[in-house]
Amino acid sequence: MNQPTEIPDDLPLGTVWKSFAFLAAAAALLMLLFQGPEYMRNLWSLDHVLQEAAAGAGAGIVFAAVVLGLYAVSAIKLPDNVYIRLIERLAAKKYGLFTIAVGAGVSEEFLFRGALLGMTAGFTGETPALLLISLLFMALHIPQYKGSILIHVIVFMMGVVLGLLFLRTEALWAPVAAHAVYNAVLTWFMKKRKPLEES
Repeated sequence: MNQPTEIPDDLPLGTVWKSFAFLAAAAALLMLLFQGPEYMRNLWSLDHVLQEAAAGAGAGIVFAAVVLGLYAVSAIKLPDNVYIRLIERLAAKKYGLFTIAVGAGVSEEFLFRGALLGMTAGFTGETPALLLISLLFMALHIPQYKGSILIHVIVFMMGVVLGLLFLRTEALWAPVAAHAVYNAVLTWFMKKRKPLEES
């Protein structure tokens, strides 16, 4: 019988970037198989990049403000678990905040919105696909936020907003910007909330 794999206390940033590259490669493969290279090129259309990125950044700021506001009034509490501690350790590294914000923002949006939502919407229609992929996005974050139903609801709602940004713009600039800004603000907050002791 195989022993369960333990979550490490720390990871090199290179390993984290490799996991993001794996997500992006899986997304690219799905898109090439089901939607074609033209679809993938259109996801990065530069036609309205500034407006879309600004709208996405605004959405990310709003969601981060909601979470921080709920935290300030003690409506939510970040769980004390191995995943949160790992994020805190990654955030403390040079380029850690950039890695968490941009790496996760780009790779997760490329997979969840660009590949999975784009593909599923073609089979089920936009609304069922939006709800299904938002639930899947929330499920990915269950270990990280285990024990906080309200945070799961917020992650689901964030998935819906990211999906709507993608469906309305038919590009990834807005959801990537929203995701990256949200991650940056919350990672910065986690870093300041509980500074790690120097090793």
